[in-house]
Amino acid sequence: MDPETVETAIEEADKRLVAAIAERLALAASEVASALPVSPAQDAAVVRRLTRMTSAPPDTVARLWRALSGDIWVTRGLKAVYVAGGDPAQLLLGARGYFGFGVNVIQVLDIREALEKADNASDILACLPWPENAGPGQWWPMLNENRFRSLSILAGWPNLPGSPSDVPKVAIVGKLPQEPSGEDDMLATAHDDAFGAERCLQMARLSGEVVARARSLALIRLREFVPADDHRLDIARKAGLDGLRIVGVRPRP
Repeated sequence: MDPETVETAIEEADKRLVAAIAERLALAASEVASALPVSPAQDAAVVRRLTRMTSAPPDTVARLWRALSGDIWVTRGLKAVYVAGGDPAQLLLGARGYFGFGVNVIQVLDIREALEKADNASDILACLPWPENAGPGQWWPMLNENRFRSLSILAGWPNLPGSPSDVPKVAIVGKLPQEPSGEDDMLATAHDDAFGAERCLQMARLSGEVVARARSLALIRLREFVPADDHRLDIARKAGLDGLRIVGVRPRP
């Protein structure tokens, strides 16, 4: 194409883009849409589709969508995101990368405080270090405390784009339901005193591996979306994974 043709095509694409964004924001601000819950799984599926439809760098696509989506989450009632643990600068960067600048991001020193804030209200989330990353201050065993059993890991960031083998830096935690995005890993915990988790999972026809431990408690990554009422979890419990429960979902890139 010659420069004039390219410029004209860009102008036309910009018009369609502006119209589409205006329509999406108008829908988000409608009374019905504002009452709908936010959906990390739906966002992940959208970014995955966008990255497969364009030759633009996946990072660019993901940042553009997350910036828009974060403001839409605010219109749907997200009040605040509490950041705690790990490297404060990295956690803040992760929170801003996932939620943009329309969300009220609050840094606190104690991970337990961030979890308590998220546990007290469904319109508050926590942004914490991804639990598979080794280091001091591992917080994921807290999800087994009675106080925090209603909380779960909803997404990881950077999550999309990336390789399925990449480990995210931050985890988004809250009281929202775990939903499939179409391509997901799950996180579960169980007491694995005999260190036989993989064998128990195989007996239940679940593909997974232990990715972290806190004494007898194991953090397990499952390679598919597994709902909390999946009958295979009962089989794995009977095989030896005492207290096996789903504690999170991570949409794959």
